[in-house]
Amino acid sequence: MSNFAYMSGTGNDFIVSTYTGPTSEIQIISLVADSDYDVDGVIFVEPLDDDSVKMHYFNSDGSDAELCVNGVRCTAKYAFDNDLVLTDKIKVHAPVGILEATIEDSVVTVLTPVPTYIDENIEISNIKGISSEVGNPHFLVNVKNVETFDLENLVNKVNTSQQFPNGVNVEIYEIVNQNFIKSRVFERGVGETDACGSGALCLFNYLYSERKVKNPSIISFPSVPSILSEADVPLIRLKSRLRT
Repeated sequence: MSNFAYMSGTGNDFIVSTYTGPTSEIQIISLVADSDYDVDGVIFVEPLDDDSVKMHYFNSDGSDAELCVNGVRCTAKYAFDNDLVLTDKIKVHAPVGILEATIEDSVVTVLTPVPTYIDENIEISNIKGISSEVGNPHFLVNVKNVETFDLENLVNKVNTSQQFPNGVNVEIYEIVNQNFIKSRVFERGVGETDACGSGALCLFNYLYSERKVKNPSIISFPSVPSILSEADVPLIRLKSRLRT
């Protein structure tokens, strides 16, 4: 790999490197296995022009994904730090489209499309949840206690239900008050992670649209909280500090 780095976006940890060509699933799995740290994925950053890069993203099991929002933020910061672009306003080409990121010191803000959701419960083994997506799929489940809930057992039930034949990211959440939500997430191809940017977007958009929380709200993951703002505008802004 060329100029590789370990990066963390709000608790999502990645190996990030400059793109040098196609990489196989076995190579990704080997990189993850040989890593000095536990990582959720591997990102290769391909420069396109003065203000644009392409993100080649892989989950830790070698599979690809439609979107990883924290991965987009790390991609932008890596591109800026390694002079792959000439500006702090960067267009990141991801499978779901082009996302715009802005860098201010170590804070990276990314604008994403507004997530969609189906306002009808999906029931799996007597557990009800909402299907939402922002380029990648999510299953949102309200629980009484996020910290003690058996998330892995729920994921097994979801995966064997055939409700999501292509897999799904599973988020459990607990509304503490109208400005604070606790959450945990099990990501496709990774397992339980310390954070999930796209999951935070889907969760906030659903709860805000249904008037269950206010704007702005804090979504607290096991790592650090993410602050989300406007849900009723064409784009949602996710902002938090990156750690490298």
